[in-house]
Amino acid sequence: MATNDPAVPTPERRWLRTFAFDPMSTRLTGRYLRLDIPYEDLRPGPIGQVVQVVDYDPVRKVWYSPLDLSDPSTLAQDGLRPSESDPRAHQQVVYAVAMSVTERFERFLGRRFSWHQQKPLRLVPHAFGGRNAYFDPRRRAILFGYYPADETSPGANLPGQMIFSCLSSDIIAHEVTHAIVHRLRRHYSEATNIDVLAWHEAFADLVALFQHFIHRDVLVAAVAATSGDLLKGGGLLDLAAEFGESSGMGKALRSVADVKPDPLAFAATREPHARGAIFVAAVFDAYMAAYQDAIADLLRIATGGTGVLPPGRLHPDLVNRVADEAARMADRFLGMVIRAFDYLPVVDVDFGDVVRAIVTADYELFPGDTNQLRSRLVEALRRRGIYPRPVSSLADDALRWPAPTEELTLGAIDVAAAVHEETRRLNRTRITQTAQSGTEVANARRLAADLNQWATDHAPEIGLEPGAAIAVIGVHATYRQGENHQPRPEVVVQFGQRRDDLENPDLDRRKRVAVRAGTTLIADLEGRIKYVVAKPLPTRDPASLPNDPNDPGCRNDKLGRARLERLEAWMEQLETVNALSPWTSEPALLRLDFAALDCADYGEW
Repeated sequence: MATNDPAVPTPERRWLRTFAFDPMSTRLTGRYLRLDIPYEDLRPGPIGQVVQVVDYDPVRKVWYSPLDLSDPSTLAQDGLRPSESDPRAHQQVVYAVAMSVTERFERFLGRRFSWHQQKPLRLVPHAFGGRNAYFDPRRRAILFGYYPADETSPGANLPGQMIFSCLSSDIIAHEVTHAIVHRLRRHYSEATNIDVLAWHEAFADLVALFQHFIHRDVLVAAVAATSGDLLKGGGLLDLAAEFGESSGMGKALRSVADVKPDPLAFAATREPHARGAIFVAAVFDAYMAAYQDAIADLLRIATGGTGVLPPGRLHPDLVNRVADEAARMADRFLGMVIRAFDYLPVVDVDFGDVVRAIVTADYELFPGDTNQLRSRLVEALRRRGIYPRPVSSLADDALRWPAPTEELTLGAIDVAAAVHEETRRLNRTRITQTAQSGTEVANARRLAADLNQWATDHAPEIGLEPGAAIAVIGVHATYRQGENHQPRPEVVVQFGQRRDDLENPDLDRRKRVAVRAGTTLIADLEGRIKYVVAKPLPTRDPASLPNDPNDPGCRNDKLGRARLERLEAWMEQLETVNALSPWTSEPALLRLDFAALDCADYGEW
C-alpha cells in the first residue's frame, strides 16, 4: 500500500536576528533587525561554506560554546535574541551580517562567490582586547576586539562598559568587504600608490553604509522622521556610531554629512580613511540627487503639485513609497560600484581607474544611462576632485576602457565551457558540502595552462613581459542583466607578473617590494576580447619592439616606463616620511597592512 510521505524540501532562506546596527542603537530605539540570508547546512560555530566562526578568547583563555543554528529551538525563533552577554549571540551576529554582505556581492557580480580553495573565511568575535577590528590575510580571518568604554566620555554607554566590535553591523560589513576585496584583487594589499589603501577603505565604508538600506524598518523610520531628507536620517548615513561614541569622540566614527564639498580637499588628503571618505561622500552626493529626482513625482502628488511638504508627519503610504525608492536607488548605486570590480586592474589601482571601471561596467549594462545615474556619479566625483587624469573629457566614450586596436581573441581555448563547469559546481555546493572532483581539478589546471601559454604568446599586446613568468590569477564568468532585461554573460581573466629584474637586488626576494605588472581581460563567451585593462612595466628588450608608436607593445612599454617612475618616486617618498626607515632595512611599503591601517596610528578603526 502506497504511503503519503512526500519529502520535505530543503529551505532556501534563513532569518536571523541582529542588533539595529549595534547594541546602543537597539537600546535607544527598541528595534532589532532580521537578516534574510541563504540557507546552508551548518555545523555548530556556526560553520558553513562561506564563513566559519571560531570563538576563542585569548584574553580569558576560553573557548566559548559554539552556536548551533540547526537546533530546532534556535530555528523556531529566527536565531537567538541578540544579547551583549551571550557569546553565542555574538557568533550569530557576525555570521548573519557576513553572509548578507557576501550575498549582495554575488548578486551584483553575477556569480557565486568562493574563497581560495573553497576554504571559509574565519570570523573570530573575541580575538583580542583592544579598540580595533581588522582582516588578517595571512590567517584568512577577521579578528574582532573588545574594550571598555571611555571613562569620561562614553556616549550613550556606561563608563567602562564592555564594547564588542563584533556586535557592530557596520564594522562587520566593513571588514568582510576588506576580505572580499582581498579575494578579488589580492595585490590591493600592496600600497603601490596613495590611492590603493584609500580605495580599500572607501569601498569597505561604502558597502557598510549601503548595507543600512536593506533594512526596511530602518528606512521607513528615517523617512518618517526626516520627511524624506535622508541627510538628516538619524544615523542612516553614519558609520559605527557606538564605536565612535564609546571611544570618547562624541559622535559616529565617520559620517557622510561630515565630509564637506571641497574640490581641493582630495589632492591635499593623504590619510587613507580620510581620502577614501571623499570618494564615499561623492557617491552619496550622486545618490541623494538621484533619490530626490526619483521621489519628486510622489511629492507632487502628495502636495497637489507644489512639491513642498507641509509641516508634520508624512502619510504612512507616502513614507512607504519613498522608502521603496530610497532602497531601490541605493541598490542601483552600490551595484554600479561592485560591478566595476571585474573591470579594475590587477595591481596598482587608483581612483582614476575606479572611475573608468565604473563607467565601463555600467555602460555595458545600461548604455543609454536613461536616468543619468552614471553621469551624475561622474559629475559628483569631479566636483570632489576625483577623475582620471589622462582622459580627454568626462564623456562615456573618453572614460570607458579602450578596446583592443586590433581584433584579439582567446583562440581555441574553450573558456566558456570551463567556466560553465565551475559555475555549476559552485551552484550545487551552496546547500551541501561537495568537494571538487578530480576531473574538475584537472580541467581547471588545463585551462590555466592554456591561458598561460596564450598570455605568453600575446604578452606585449596585453602589457606583459614575454621573458618573465606569467601567472593566471583568476578566470570566471559573470551573468548580469542589462536594461533590456537580457542576460549579459562575460568572461573575466586576470594575469599577473612579478618583475624581479626591476626590484632591489640588495634585499632577499622575500623581504623586498615586489614590482608587478598585471592585466585584466574582459571577453565574451566566444573568446573575443572587449577590453584590456593593463598595468604594464617597461620591457627588458626595447630593441625587440617595432619602431611604431601605434604598436600595442610600444605603447605599453611607454606607459610602463612612466608607471615605474611613479612607483619608485612613491616608495622613496614613503621612506622619507616613515620614522622607522633609518632603523630597519625592511621597505616602508611592506610595513603597511590591514592591522596597521585600522589601528590608532591611522585614526582608530
